[in-house]
Amino acid sequence: MSERELHYFARGNTAAGLYSLTDSLFEDVETLYVIQGYPGGTAEALGRLASEWERRKWNLQLIHHPLDSDLLEAIVIEDLSVAVVDGAFWSENTSPAGAKVSFIHLDEVLGREKLAEDEDQIQALEKEIADLYAQAYATFLSTLRIHDEWEKFYIDNLDREKMDRLALDWSDTYLKPQQKEGKQARVKHRFLGAATWRGAVDYVPNLTDRLDTRIFVKGRPGSGKSTLFRKLAGLAAERGIDTEIYHCGFDPNSLDMLIFPELSLAIFDSTAPHEHFPVREGDSILDVYELAITPGTDEKYTDAIDGIKERYTASMKRSISLLAEVKQAVDRLEAIYLEAADGTILSKLLNALKGEIAEAAEAQQISSLY
Repeated sequence: MSERELHYFARGNTAAGLYSLTDSLFEDVETLYVIQGYPGGTAEALGRLASEWERRKWNLQLIHHPLDSDLLEAIVIEDLSVAVVDGAFWSENTSPAGAKVSFIHLDEVLGREKLAEDEDQIQALEKEIADLYAQAYATFLSTLRIHDEWEKFYIDNLDREKMDRLALDWSDTYLKPQQKEGKQARVKHRFLGAATWRGAVDYVPNLTDRLDTRIFVKGRPGSGKSTLFRKLAGLAAERGIDTEIYHCGFDPNSLDMLIFPELSLAIFDSTAPHEHFPVREGDSILDVYELAITPGTDEKYTDAIDGIKERYTASMKRSISLLAEVKQAVDRLEAIYLEAADGTILSKLLNALKGEIAEAAEAQQISSLY
């Protein structure tokens, strides 16, 4: 296994649609390989590359697909400042200034005559997938509106002054710059989890297990967790502290976690659907419900909140079921392309890429790791 293997998402199936946070991901990348492929082909290529590189002692970032977390959209090899990305994931804004961008075209893998025979079916599946995604996003938005109702009970009973004091006290305790004054903070935006066809998936344990200090924030919807994170992120930026900002995979306007790598510190929303609990030294709980919500709020509004929870759960299940239908249609589409693909040619293309990256490793005198 690699020395450090980080898992996260850069895109999400959200109430705002397919939401991308790719702009800040590749700032340290000097060479970017973009795989322009076909349904199923790029995922297979990235999966095979990841399987190869996971056996090397390299620091890797594995960026997962928001529909199916078993698949990847990109791989970053930190040791080489190299990234390999799915062409559907990449855009001009994704490429850092000065980076060398190379395109790998998988078109030659496909038998065009076979695809021509299935053109009508391909078009029908592509339309079905687009329509199902649109329905899923509309249902996610309806689910968010129900969540807004749930939040209002706690927003109306939140002591904002206490939360403001908490942000300042917490930052004075934890956010102490380790670098010289005047340092410019570097900020990266990611998703810690995603709404996949199987339901919610998160990588909180993987992203935080090497950190010395982890703060598990407990509370209720609307109890000020995301607002607290925004204030802390702003204070960190003012103090020149590098920050990884992790957005909510359901509502990208909300924040779920901050990691401060220089401080070996994370603070994150540890409530469903990414609920975790302290397991080791350096872990602690911060309960904002107990700290800043009017005592007795849960009890006072029990019946109303229970009704909202039922509607929210049912709507979320419907959203996920639509993503499951997307997955089924995607599988049918990929099967058509798989039948038309020449695996021998694909292997040759991937071997050529692996060879080029091996040469880069040799040039940087880390060939012993390959």
